Amino acid sequence: MEYEDFRKKWKIELNWRARVAEYVELQTSLKRNGEEISPERYCRQECISPSAFHWWRELLQLEDKFTFYRSFAMEYLNRAKKSLELIDLYADRYPELRMPLIRDAIISYAALFCKSNGRVFTKWHLESQKFVPQALSETHNKICDDRDLVFAHCDLGARDPKVSLIGIALKGKGFYWEDYEALLPQFKELIEAVKNRLEGYAQEVNITSIEQAFQDFLNPPPEALIDPGR
Repeated sequence: MEYEDFRKKWKIELNWRARVAEYVELQTSLKRNGEEISPERYCRQECISPSAFHWWRELLQLEDKFTFYRSFAMEYLNRAKKSLELIDLYADRYPELRMPLIRDAIISYAALFCKSNGRVFTKWHLESQKFVPQALSETHNKICDDRDLVFAHCDLGARDPKVSLIGIALKGKGFYWEDYEALLPQFKELIEAVKNRLEGYAQEVNITSIEQAFQDFLNPPPEALIDPGR
């Protein structure tokens, strides 16, 4: 492919992606005021092909899905795993590292089970019913609850503070190393179990590879290759 041809196709792709982003931003803004605009109406207003717009919108949504399940999810699980491995290596020699590392492991793991915004009106997260074995659900629930109540937010109920003339006493659970030391074996097992289920899910929905996931998008319709302008 000649440089100018590549540059032209690259510009067309950027403009279509920008069109989808513009529509999402417009629709989001309108909904705040109780209004909305359909994709078809947006395309008419902008004089662009509805079918091409739909093709690019579906592509972006699939990109989000593939990236979440095949990249982000594994990356965050591996972060949690690495933090637990570092605890094994250094916690005895450097006790001050215990809580920062367990906090990182908990936040990395639990983030996947909280809804994250996609680019095209979607929310992405791992469903605990699908990805967490029943035998490890108690461990999973504790990790996610402590993430919400102890680490990601400053909920006072979780800390149960008592104030006296000598200071503030915090007696809530999930605040000290002793609350987590016994949890480590189950936490490690949980991470591996979720990773295995992620692989199974990828095979189930045909997203194990880029070629497999995007096979329906390898040949764009002609109208999707026409510059929508900006």
